[in-house]
Amino acid sequence: MMEEPDKDLTVANVGDSRGVLCDKDGNAIPLSHDHKPYQLKERKRIKRADCTKCERYQLDKLTGFLTVFPGGFISFNGSWRVQGILAMSRSLGDYPLKNLNVVIPDPDILTFDLDKLQPEFMILASDGLWDAFSNEEAVRFIKERLDEPHFGAKSIVLQSFYRGCPDNITVMVVKFRNSSKTEEQ
Repeated sequence: MMEEPDKDLTVANVGDSRGVLCDKDGNAIPLSHDHKPYQLKERKRIKRADCTKCERYQLDKLTGFLTVFPGGFISFNGSWRVQGILAMSRSLGDYPLKNLNVVIPDPDILTFDLDKLQPEFMILASDGLWDAFSNEEAVRFIKERLDEPHFGAKSIVLQSFYRGCPDNITVMVVKFRNSSKTEEQ
């Protein structure tokens, strides 16, 4: 007798791309957490790195130039940046900041019980989508277009662009086989 395989979904995340799952009730379940320098946990970790080469930038309102000061972060146009450069505090690339130990590649790893959640679909997307949509808005948008997940992904990218997102936007929609929509077809 063959045992049923594990029905767990394990997600490892670094940076600010995000995964969101839609459960059987239409709820948006975050599969990951962004790593942003404004988050208290990340700020404390970066400060513990005790980077003597770290720089903080301040915008000179008269000249429009950035002034450099030792230590800290930059918040420019509402976006915190590590070393005035990177809008996330963990990443797989960005070696110069890793060399200073202020940006790390360590993922958050979360496991979800798919039997319990009974997922319909999940959205995997770069931060450009999440700058324009909340988790709940994205789930509602895709749910209305779930019969054609590829079309839903393209549509939400265009809608993010129309909402004024200047960032790059990449979206993947994964429809689960055992979702209620599939069973009805």
